[in-house]
Amino acid sequence: LYNCTSPRFGPQCQYSLDNYISTDVSLNEIINSYYVQPYESKILTCYIHLQCNRGLISVCLDWSEICDGRIDCDDGSDEEHCWIIMNNKCKDNEYRCDNGQCISKIFVNDSLNSFDCLDRSDEHQISSIYFQYNNTLPIFENEDIICSWHEALTYSFSPRSVFTSSCMHQRHSLIAQAMFSYKPDFLSYDCFLALRCRFNIPLYDNSYCSDFCQNEECSEMIGHYCPSLFYFPSVPIAYGHIYFAYTIQNVMNSTNTRLIQPEYICYNGELCNGIQSNGTLLVLNGKICHHIQDFLPLVDIHRGDWYLSYVRPIHAQLSHCNKIIHGNNSIVCNNSNMYQCMNSLKCIPLSYIGDGIRDCDYADDEEQTLIDTMCSIDQSMMFYKCETTNKCIHRNRIENGYCDCQLDEYDICDDENIELNKMKRKIRFSTICNNFVDLLPVIINGQHHTDETDCQFWACNNTYTRCDGIWNCPNGADEIDCESSLLKCPLNHHVCVSPLTNELMCLPIEKANDGIIDCLGGTDEPALCLIGNDFNQQQRFYCARDNLASCISPTYLCDGIIDCEYGDDENFCNSNSTMWNFVPNDPSNSDAQEFFYAYFYKTLFKPKSVESLLIESKNLDINTKEVRSSMISSNEHECNRGFLLRVWLDVNKNLSTLTCLCPPSYYGDSCQYQNQRVSLTIQFNVSTKHQQTPFILVISLIDNSIEQIMHSYYQLSYLYIRDKYTKFNIYLLYANRPKDLTKQYSIHIDIYHLLTLNYQGSLLLPLKFPFLPVERISINVNIPPTNTIINTCNNYQCIHGECIHYTNDPTHTQFCRCKSGWSGRYCNISHICTCSSDSLCVGIGANNQSICLCPMNKFGSQCLLSNNVCQSNPCKNGGLCISSDERSTSYYPYVCICSKGFSGNDCEISDTKIILSFHKDIILPVRSLIYFDYIQVIDSSSPIQKKSSKIICHNDTSVVVSWSHPFHIAFMELPSFQYYLIIVQKIYHQSSVIIRTIDPLDRCRPINELFNASIVQMPLIQRIKYYHLSCQNHPLNVSCFYDEVHMCLCYEYENQRLANCFEFNHHMTVDDFDFDNKTIEHICGEDSSFVTTTSSISSVTSTSSTSPLTLTSSTSPLTLASSTSPMTSTSRMSSIPFTSSTTSILSTASTSSAIASSFLSSTSSLGSSTLTTNSHGSQFRFAFIVDDLLVIVSMFSYFYKI
Repeated sequence: LYNCTSPRFGPQCQYSLDNYISTDVSLNEIINSYYVQPYESKILTCYIHLQCNRGLISVCLDWSEICDGRIDCDDGSDEEHCWIIMNNKCKDNEYRCDNGQCISKIFVNDSLNSFDCLDRSDEHQISSIYFQYNNTLPIFENEDIICSWHEALTYSFSPRSVFTSSCMHQRHSLIAQAMFSYKPDFLSYDCFLALRCRFNIPLYDNSYCSDFCQNEECSEMIGHYCPSLFYFPSVPIAYGHIYFAYTIQNVMNSTNTRLIQPEYICYNGELCNGIQSNGTLLVLNGKICHHIQDFLPLVDIHRGDWYLSYVRPIHAQLSHCNKIIHGNNSIVCNNSNMYQCMNSLKCIPLSYIGDGIRDCDYADDEEQTLIDTMCSIDQSMMFYKCETTNKCIHRNRIENGYCDCQLDEYDICDDENIELNKMKRKIRFSTICNNFVDLLPVIINGQHHTDETDCQFWACNNTYTRCDGIWNCPNGADEIDCESSLLKCPLNHHVCVSPLTNELMCLPIEKANDGIIDCLGGTDEPALCLIGNDFNQQQRFYCARDNLASCISPTYLCDGIIDCEYGDDENFCNSNSTMWNFVPNDPSNSDAQEFFYAYFYKTLFKPKSVESLLIESKNLDINTKEVRSSMISSNEHECNRGFLLRVWLDVNKNLSTLTCLCPPSYYGDSCQYQNQRVSLTIQFNVSTKHQQTPFILVISLIDNSIEQIMHSYYQLSYLYIRDKYTKFNIYLLYANRPKDLTKQYSIHIDIYHLLTLNYQGSLLLPLKFPFLPVERISINVNIPPTNTIINTCNNYQCIHGECIHYTNDPTHTQFCRCKSGWSGRYCNISHICTCSSDSLCVGIGANNQSICLCPMNKFGSQCLLSNNVCQSNPCKNGGLCISSDERSTSYYPYVCICSKGFSGNDCEISDTKIILSFHKDIILPVRSLIYFDYIQVIDSSSPIQKKSSKIICHNDTSVVVSWSHPFHIAFMELPSFQYYLIIVQKIYHQSSVIIRTIDPLDRCRPINELFNASIVQMPLIQRIKYYHLSCQNHPLNVSCFYDEVHMCLCYEYENQRLANCFEFNHHMTVDDFDFDNKTIEHICGEDSSFVTTTSSISSVTSTSSTSPLTLTSSTSPLTLASSTSPMTSTSRMSSIPFTSSTTSILSTASTSSAIASSFLSSTSSLGSSTLTTNSHGSQFRFAFIVDDLLVIVSMFSYFYKI
């Protein structure tokens, strides 16, 4: 072994990094720092595994230009087999990308900056993202994507190029440059140079033109040396056969000093139909030429940009002239995924219908009737139905810069304001009847209904509106008696500015909204100066005038310009600080300025409600660790997208050389060639009982030869509790370049139990498109349970192995799983295994190197190295330490698998325990599952709902469940949607024990038990406005109730009972697919005490909720089984304020500070008990409250063994 001195590294310290000036950082940080530095690539990378003659354009082929829907090679070889992928059919649980690729549906719209479709069609708003290669890592989201030329035609503001599907803008420039570089034989050199100078092509350094010719001189030279009619450029500008043509007279007579508009558009008549002519047609070199007037006006609106003014519009108008459109091919056109164009032999993929690009000669593929028909039968998420007009549009037209759905009466466009449109149709409890219209109108029985209609039963002063700075009640009752740092007023008074003194004053509530202006700016009469439609209401400043009063924008206040007749907008100002540059609490501000800033800021920028839309990337990994390395990089990378490395050949002679470490997507001495590769994105699911089981997986690229060569492989470790949301991105490369197209390739995945190295099963992912340079696979798969392995086969003779069925293949595909030292399709090829004796030899790679599975805490290619991070076992309370995968870039060196009842990074946290006993009238189901729903309230975002389950084997009178996640509300759920409220706690108490007796009054009632049929049958927007009545009309026996989408709690608020509702998923599943009836019978028959607690986490976009923390009679199942609390069911419903003494009683050794401000405000304590253990767990205290009496009972530790 060698001990290398920084910056040297390697087995013999033979490598070093030039310009590296920092120490003590990881390789991952060094690489990230290297690629963050801006650079310009010296070379244009090429795909050379397809012989492509691009005709007159001398630009090499890019991998993204293969199967991109347009022929780039003269012989069409780049599009030869692509109809296969366009005819690809996806499964029901898959999403079909625009290019025909299938991905798991759960990956759709899961991250704006990470794409699972090669063409990026799985994410909306793709047009707003443009990729520059000069400062990005060479990873999936930057390398394995296509910026389709179609986007340039469908997005109004797209920077895409119609010349290429590469995301590298440099390729667009080089292709355009090459188009003007070709000089045909029939053009003289003088003509060619004169044309380039006269057309002022911006792609070139045309400095020679000043010596060669100026505008008038160039025109004369063109007239003298050029033919009377010619193409310029001399190569096709679109679809391989469309040219721009000019006459000498047109060029000579043009007064345009920038670009000259094409005079004729010429094309192959056999490829273009449906073009009407208003004049005489010409023929030039076998092409039919139409005058430019036959097309939509081409106007130079882009300041001399030849491409944007002329080239892109012609691509759009003549898109049906694309040579790739299939015709007279029954194999292709008779497929169910294809559409036959009207009056034509052409056929196109169904995904082209309605995409904004004319593909059929007579544009029938863009007719709305066809689009609506396809939309009605669409199962592939291909179309979007406009909410306001019921019109269907292609999904690619969403947020493309045009309003395709038409603006509604509120100037909202469905397809351009998707998220806003969703919010305007989402009923949110916190915004009902708050004096602001948040919902689009719904017509019910001819009447328009919004969240602000029929509010007579709604309390405008509630936990959401109270003291938020906005008048939600007409007289501002919700803002009375709120704390103000500006002025202390008596009860039932508002703060405002006196119009006489410009000083703050107190206004009685009786004078608020009485039609008489008492305050400067009319703040006491807010209805006077509201402007805009329902969704853009703005409060304005009232100006007093002699003749006609007026209102001005608050942005005009204190701007130094008098806008009101008497100077009302400027008289109170001490400083010229407008709304846009105002600095709160600045000593130079007057009190009136501070008041108006707070008043108008709240109304101009109305705060989002607690259940406002939370937009997040499911897989976003934000690393805030400071990168301490610094890599000095030149402006030009010698290795293109690679990493420059110095190799020391002879240290004594100071002899070294530079080499390039290429990322998997490139190869070559300068990483100049694009690699054939498989880019796999994979996410795993496991059954409940395996959620704490660590697995190790070998993911390999194999072929179907007798040798069954393992071309490349990747090992990864998987642990659900650590990796449940992780999408693993893996490159798999072929052993030979180019790959053998006569072979069939597949991804083979072997799964092993990390602790024992026992075999768990195998998965097969066939690669169906070998003609693609980059085969993109994005899939979500299940890790099979152990008992699903089928090792009996009929037609396989495995000589030195066993025959196994792939667990994910419904056709029961089989393979031979070979014994150690054997490989090949039939396990008949021997090899010498070089793995360590305590490891598992699972195969041999293409380089004849053994593939070794290492036991825990061992690593290396032969498992000869030890990882000692878990040697001291940092995991507490019996937790199991698992060292992190050496291939991972995680900053955490280990992960702990905690014993039941503990959680935390080091298993240092005891789970919350809920101990329930039941009233005699509540009968638990026998030999079945019951569920527990937990609601966590997070300030300013949506509550999170989680769920667990438990098996009940006998007529149990008590239940014990453990839960390791924070929560504020908990319910027990019995079959047929029978919910019981367990607890509502304003503060989450970590590691506490909650003891409760559930009685019938804890049952959450369905709304059909609280309202008559006429109310129950109302649409939700009407019905929800009656929900407060359920708490007011049933004060003693309703603590909670629910409808089809909400769970509601009753609470006391300022001498009245109100409802508070949040969205609740009644159909949330728990990962209990292991527990069918037969399994439950087996478990209960085996051990009557067996229980299991599982969880399924799901974020719920819903309202925050205030709920009652009311007292309940509580019988301990452990110590008070025979005696009932002296509290009666009547006293149960009395509300006790959440005082500091109550809080201290509920506090434990570990108390979370998670406070739910609006959801759990104004609440009181539901009768519950809290257990606190000392550090040794030898005894604990049991505390509960009965009618303000604190009872503490000491108990022995054996009761704590739960």
